[in-house]
Amino acid sequence: MGRLSGRVALVTGGLGGIGSATAHLFAREDATVVVTDLAAHGPVPPSATYRTLDVTDDAGWQALAENLRAEHGRLDVLVHTAGIAMSRPLLDTSPEEFRRVQETNTTATFLAIRAVAPIMPPGGSIVTLSSVNGVLGATGLAAYGASKFAVRGLTKVAALELAEAGIRVNTICPGSIATEITASSDFADTDWAAYTRTIPLGRRGTPAEVADVALYLASDASAYVTGTEIVVDGGVSAGRRFPRR
Repeated sequence: MGRLSGRVALVTGGLGGIGSATAHLFAREDATVVVTDLAAHGPVPPSATYRTLDVTDDAGWQALAENLRAEHGRLDVLVHTAGIAMSRPLLDTSPEEFRRVQETNTTATFLAIRAVAPIMPPGGSIVTLSSVNGVLGATGLAAYGASKFAVRGLTKVAALELAEAGIRVNTICPGSIATEITASSDFADTDWAAYTRTIPLGRRGTPAEVADVALYLASDASAYVTGTEIVVDGGVSAGRRFPRR
């Protein structure tokens, strides 16, 4: 018996990076997994079902929730990993770019919670994705950081309001995780070797390490955990380290 045996789990952004690692892990833990993404572009666990979803589309969310209710009768777990990042100095960020990041990262998280909570039974678990950049400010990440700080706040409000229904809501704040997002042209000028030297554990994280935390938050192991965030950053947010000669 897996740790998610008998549960129906939805993973958004489930074909890349953290989402894919989470979907595959949940499938190995015997969950009935539904994976969504904007377009099919990666492997789906053999036992999982794929649905195309634009997470910024409320009608799409409502249709998906109705589909889950019709097919499975409920949803036990949501892990909402879908999102975008943009590296741009604040003064070089256009209003349109800023709004697009907020819409994709923050508004979509609101739409996700609003759509799935009504079909969740007591014991349900919602896991959102913030970032270490939603805990600490970072140059070049004004739009992204603002969206991820907002996701943390939204998660706490949802945890308070859904507690009466027995639904837990928590967020994961990954640090530097090696995914296709950080490999994009937006981050081409980042000195990853220099950045890695600032991480107390001395390396970047992997999607699988974030998926392990999502499994903890989705399972009964975290039955008394709600309204909080787990930072998965190798120690970056613990504080400053003073360089030695």
